[in-house]
Amino acid sequence: MSERVTIVMEPREKGGKGDMGKLRAGGFTPCVFYGPELPEPAIGKVNTTQIDRLLASSHWETMRVTLKLPSGAEEMCIIRELQRHPLTGKLLHIDFMRLLKGRKITVNVPVRVQGRESCVGLKDGGVLESMHEIEIETLPDNIPDFIDVDVSKLALGEMIHVKNLALGGLTVLADPDEVVAIVAIPRAVAESTAGEEKEVEVVAKGKAAKAEE
Repeated sequence: MSERVTIVMEPREKGGKGDMGKLRAGGFTPCVFYGPELPEPAIGKVNTTQIDRLLASSHWETMRVTLKLPSGAEEMCIIRELQRHPLTGKLLHIDFMRLLKGRKITVNVPVRVQGRESCVGLKDGGVLESMHEIEIETLPDNIPDFIDVDVSKLALGEMIHVKNLALGGLTVLADPDEVVAIVAIPRAVAESTAGEEKEVEVVAKGKAAKAEE
């Protein structure tokens, strides 16, 4: 589990589109902090450069953040939602959700594939397909950075299902029969194999017909 990152949330006033544009031009991103047992959400702004560094991580969805509020209080939270510009990809808004010790949370954990280099099926020409994330329910202190999936022993056409994963005390919300990773047979190989089988079948039928004569 990664170390907790500290983010400072500065106060801001509610404003219109123009005010938000000026705020972003000044190097800040509008944000909101909400969660269980809070009377109302708190609005503010955070340093965009600091947030961009955090979002560069491959598992920012599961990173616990210490958020310093304008009131001086510190809260444990996670990034629950991002809004980006549809064309430029620039960060427009960020939501922080409060975490409480002892209260479970639902979170999507990234899947990290292991053993790709020694995978039997890939060496035989297969193509690896895998899920990007798995939804789980767990306590805040137990949120994993990744869910590791070992594909080293998969042969062509073989797969790993959610129910095959060793996830300790995590509660998985995904369908147990959902495929996490599979070494798919390339279409060209599948068509070639099917063609060979068809040719063998035709030859066999031809031999059978001659035998009947």
